[in-house]
Amino acid sequence: MNSSSKKRIASAAKSHDDFKLNPLVAACAAAIFAVSAHAQQADPATKDVAKPDAIEKSAAKKSDAKSSPQTVDTVVVTGIRRSIEDSVTVKRESDAIVEVVSAEELGKLPDSSIAEALSRLPGVTGQRGPDGRVNVISIRGLSPAFSGALLNGREFVSSNDSRAVEYDQFPSELISSAVVYKTPDATLIGQGLSGTVDLRTRRPLDSRGREIAINVRGENNSNGNLVPGVASPIGKRLSVSYINQFADNKIGVAVGFAHLETATQLKLTELDQYGDYTPYGVPINGNRPSLFQVTPNWGFTSQALLPMFWTSSTTTKKNTRDGLMTVLEFKPNADMHTQLDLYYSKFDTHEVGGKLTSNMFASWGELFGAGVQNTLSNIGTTQVGLNTYATSATSDHLPTTTTNFDTKRKDVIKALGWNTSLKLGSNWTAIADVSYSKDVRDEKYIEVYAGPYNKAVGGWSYGPFRWNIPVDGSAQSLTPLQAGFLTNPSGLAFGDVLGFDFVPGQPRWTGVIRDPHVEDEIKSLRLSAKRPLTGMFSSFIGGINYTQRDKTVAKNEIRLLMPLDANGNNIRDIPTSAVRTPIDMSWVGIGPFIRLDVPALVSSGALSQQPALFSLKQDIDSGVHEKITTAFAMLNIGTDVAGVPIRGNVGIQAVQSKQNSDGFEYRGNDDKPDLSLLFKRTGGASYSNVLPSLNLVADLPDNSIARFGLAQTQARPNIIDMRAGTSTPVLEIKPGPDQGKWSQAYSGNPELKPWRAVSIDLSLEKYFGKRSYVSIAAYRKNLLSYITYGVSARDNSGLPIPAAAPAGIVVQRFGPVFQPLNGNGGKVEGQELSAALEGALLDEWLNGFGIVVSTTRIRSSISDQKVDQNTGVVIAGEKTSLNGLSGRSTNTTFYYEKDGFSARLSQRYRSAFTATTRDIFLRSTSRAQGVDEVLDMQLGYNFSDTSSHKGLSLLLQVNNLKDAPTVSYKTPGNADVPDTTQLIPNYTYRFGRQILAGLNYKF
Repeated sequence: MNSSSKKRIASAAKSHDDFKLNPLVAACAAAIFAVSAHAQQADPATKDVAKPDAIEKSAAKKSDAKSSPQTVDTVVVTGIRRSIEDSVTVKRESDAIVEVVSAEELGKLPDSSIAEALSRLPGVTGQRGPDGRVNVISIRGLSPAFSGALLNGREFVSSNDSRAVEYDQFPSELISSAVVYKTPDATLIGQGLSGTVDLRTRRPLDSRGREIAINVRGENNSNGNLVPGVASPIGKRLSVSYINQFADNKIGVAVGFAHLETATQLKLTELDQYGDYTPYGVPINGNRPSLFQVTPNWGFTSQALLPMFWTSSTTTKKNTRDGLMTVLEFKPNADMHTQLDLYYSKFDTHEVGGKLTSNMFASWGELFGAGVQNTLSNIGTTQVGLNTYATSATSDHLPTTTTNFDTKRKDVIKALGWNTSLKLGSNWTAIADVSYSKDVRDEKYIEVYAGPYNKAVGGWSYGPFRWNIPVDGSAQSLTPLQAGFLTNPSGLAFGDVLGFDFVPGQPRWTGVIRDPHVEDEIKSLRLSAKRPLTGMFSSFIGGINYTQRDKTVAKNEIRLLMPLDANGNNIRDIPTSAVRTPIDMSWVGIGPFIRLDVPALVSSGALSQQPALFSLKQDIDSGVHEKITTAFAMLNIGTDVAGVPIRGNVGIQAVQSKQNSDGFEYRGNDDKPDLSLLFKRTGGASYSNVLPSLNLVADLPDNSIARFGLAQTQARPNIIDMRAGTSTPVLEIKPGPDQGKWSQAYSGNPELKPWRAVSIDLSLEKYFGKRSYVSIAAYRKNLLSYITYGVSARDNSGLPIPAAAPAGIVVQRFGPVFQPLNGNGGKVEGQELSAALEGALLDEWLNGFGIVVSTTRIRSSISDQKVDQNTGVVIAGEKTSLNGLSGRSTNTTFYYEKDGFSARLSQRYRSAFTATTRDIFLRSTSRAQGVDEVLDMQLGYNFSDTSSHKGLSLLLQVNNLKDAPTVSYKTPGNADVPDTTQLIPNYTYRFGRQILAGLNYKF
């Protein structure tokens, strides 16, 4: 993708957003200034804010390694305001720049997973997955791979083939708080380049007395039950939590269990290859509209563009998640404290769906032989700039393929952490922390292709369709004009209508089974010691941390083939035993759509199976192994400068990294598989980095705080990029200018080094009471090194020369290889404005009302780089924006809470960005994602303590209230002549709105 195209993508759909406030943000901005001015004059309730001595507070906080602060309030506040108060307290007292999510009460975070809650924080954006829920997050404009993820301060595994943690694995009911560190300190192990997320469970000895909480919710989706029989249309959520203390508060126990069983309903459309293969456009003024024209469309309006390829999919996914959290805490005296944390999660999904694919190229017939002319009539067009698009028509012979697919996935996560601190003498305290986490993911995806088939003539049936395909992303329709055309199994047959399944003398390809297996394991040991100091430094902590991570990926693939009969002909018939109730695809105009029980079809033996080709193993099986040793030392600061209390910390990490990986290279021919030609490849690297850090906090008069952060940070390379596997290049042996040259190979890079950056942060905060503040922050990250993709040189001297090569051929030693590469230079910079304000600060009649708002603007630039394949010289490329960066993001929440009633309206917004995801094939896919704007609503009522229903609260919640889709875009045109003046919808995901109702009971 060239730079001009990326610039268009970055401003897709709302290029003027940097200069426009939506109504919610405008209202909040006005309220911020009004309330700030009023509060500055009145300064109400500031006297109830405790400001502990900076030295004592810093020493106490550091002694507990990022633990949540003790509750010191005498007035009990619950609900939304309690959540805000806890978050503001942690934010205010932290020595780093942080953002905080706190549960309203035990087990009462309002979102389905912690990912949704994190995506509402300033500078944090969420990325919705294919089921409409946020599963990964970006911090300060950098992709999910650049952030660190911790559970109770310890590094954690991920369930895909990268490092990015999928936060929807964590039930929100089991998480008491989450802290996002935007500036690191030397004790923060596993920190990321963009920030670090620390998920925290409850500590039982921080509470007093027994707490039991039960939460029950039912859920429904406005899309209905799209594929019957897969999941109940009514989802269920249940959680139970228990906290208690024993032996005179020396022993504490916390146990939580959360069960989720819900269905996601997805309507997906795809439009692709607009003009990619023109001159096959549709003439506007011709007498016989046809796909076969010769006049290019670029810059002309004499003919219209239409998508040569489009799909419509309907899926239902059943999600079943069980999470268990246990904390055992023992503190027999003031000198000893030990805590054991256990976490277990099992997340199963089962997705069933159908997809209709229309491909204009199939009009040319199998293997591009004599095709059937696809004549169009009743053509409707839409003019966009200089391009004219054919957006509706009737096709008399439209080629279509049906796909039925079935996916089952199972994730099991286990984690254990044991922390013990022991005071040695009067000053020193020794701390030992050991942890282990493992994720095992198994997935099985099966898809089978079929299409309308005329058995009388032995060929595909290209039926008549009426279609409407807007270019603005609105709903499309594709309606067959022949009854039962896509439903009756007797009129359908196995195979791919496009014709690429044909191999002479062999069974035809009609489907695939992919069953990847991923294992990720992290073992860690940390030994440290601390002691209080006198003078400007309040305390010291230092130690060493060792982490070993091993991640293996086996993608595994089997092709499904049509078997041959006794005469060597393909058996195309679809067994009636595999046919189920049709899928209702009337939402896209198709109506009834054939549904096959794909697992039953495979297990019956109706299709034969062919193992994966050896040449695919270079990108299928891999293992990456890391041993990271981190020595750290930090001094906590507590002093006065010119009468101003100064706190913070200064420290350093010395990180020694050893990495190695393995993979495969196949040097044979897939037509004649030969295991002896499958070679294992290995590689690795060892290097060191020194990461200094400084955090300074000035407690200014009038409840104001100024913060400064300076640090060098790093993010380790994406695990899949470190694989050692490589494809095998092909030597050109035919006479010509390329004779003796190698084709381009594709490979990982076991020697890849981390992203590194120097980060500078400034923040100014003003606090009003316990639950109100205004903050403005600015930051810049100067990239010392980054990772991009480019072409480098590969030594192919060890590869065999084909036997058919002519005698005396001169073979080039080096050949090109496309792989991840380290580059240097670039920057990320941004500004953040955030506030939490109670209406009572403005006027008493607004008591109970409040707003929480944040807005972020980010800019970045790096340069693509290439390496000359012969000399190894770096060639600077074009400027490009970082993956995952949204130029602007906004989070807004209006709330009301009084007399037991509560209401919350939340909107999260992010401007266009480039999203990279891993699909079922564990392939990296980058798309130009459009603006994402989601509105959620929550209503509740808590019965008072004097009521007979004390402890009971009711809840009604609607997520994705406006049923906002997720849309990705493409530039029309082919790779040589892209039309960068426009963006056309590519994928459109419609998730529906989720409606939840339930109750919470605490006693």
